[in-house]
Amino acid sequence: MNELSSLGLILLLALLAGHLVKFIRVPEVTGYILAGVVVGPSILGWVSHENLVALEVLSEVALGLILFSIGSVFQFARFRRFGRRILYLTLAESGCAALAVGFGLVLFGQAWQIAALLGVIAIATAPASTLMVIRECNGRGPLSDTLLAMIAVNNIICLVSYSLVSAAIDVAGGQFVTTGLWSIGYSTVFPIVWQIAGSISLGYLAGLMLSAWASQVTEHGEILILLAGTILLCVGVSRILDLSPLIASLAVGSTMVNLSRRSLKLFEALARTDPPFYAIFFVIAGADLDVSLIGSIGMLGAYYVLARPSGKFFGARFAARQLRLDPRLQKYLGFGLFAQADLAVGLTLAIDRQFPEFATVVSTVVLSGVVIYEIIGPISTRFAIEQSGEACAEPTQTIDALT
Repeated sequence: MNELSSLGLILLLALLAGHLVKFIRVPEVTGYILAGVVVGPSILGWVSHENLVALEVLSEVALGLILFSIGSVFQFARFRRFGRRILYLTLAESGCAALAVGFGLVLFGQAWQIAALLGVIAIATAPASTLMVIRECNGRGPLSDTLLAMIAVNNIICLVSYSLVSAAIDVAGGQFVTTGLWSIGYSTVFPIVWQIAGSISLGYLAGLMLSAWASQVTEHGEILILLAGTILLCVGVSRILDLSPLIASLAVGSTMVNLSRRSLKLFEALARTDPPFYAIFFVIAGADLDVSLIGSIGMLGAYYVLARPSGKFFGARFAARQLRLDPRLQKYLGFGLFAQADLAVGLTLAIDRQFPEFATVVSTVVLSGVVIYEIIGPISTRFAIEQSGEACAEPTQTIDALT
């Protein structure tokens, strides 16, 4: 099957799966992922590995649009009031997940390097499926807005933590003897600064261009062309410069929402037009999952699969109680943090290049976990939104309810 027929099949299956899962009250995104698993190389093989590689650019576009949408939560006036709370909540859930996985694996007898790498990867929470579920439920309220803000900050914390852990492994392995301690320090600090500051700067420049041009564009079609072109350019340049497309796309959205009066119209235009991209993204993500890994997960993988969501759940609940937030936030916030995909997979590829001696164990555990988390994550997020009373809520409910 060629790429065009694979793309048509993906869209039609996404539509069919989206309708079918409604009967069992499962989020559409879970249906998309399951449809991808079925037609992917793991089961039927209708969409081959070659097709997935050829269609990868569409996944990049979709992910850029998703992160652009999430960037809108960083409205300056709002984040100035609640930024510290969001940071505290995110540090708590990220830290608890990392510690639960890392220390537990050390007690299981694993090398501290493997435990540390898996602990860092446990921090990552997938933004794509979370946003998709919130949109599907028409989630409006403190929990929905808090989830989006936490996931945006979470990915930055994960990247910084990985850089620090990788440097510690290099130093412990005697790398500084041959290259020098100064060189190790530089190779640690520079990637962090480059990934974070460089990506934000690129996104800011792209956002400036988008906000300036948006004032001259009025037609719906022209708005979409402008938005798609900006996101494509931003993601492409970030790849060339070895920056983070996730952070860069977030920065575009946050710049746009703070600088342009037309930002609301632009985000509304995106929400009405991007479903095909999202469907393609999640079906491809499902097709890319290797379900055979679940059979080889072992006790190590089983512990990771249980410890990571437990750490996130109890970390978020503890922090929410410390901040004396709404009882519904305290009770259900942790359920929205289980999904894991994009950044976690990207870090396994980085570990494969940087630490091949640990790559086999880390990749098997993480990728098998991703298969499970991408299926149960959207379901738990929907549960949180519905139980907190924010599904199909009135648009007047906002993050201000955090007060």
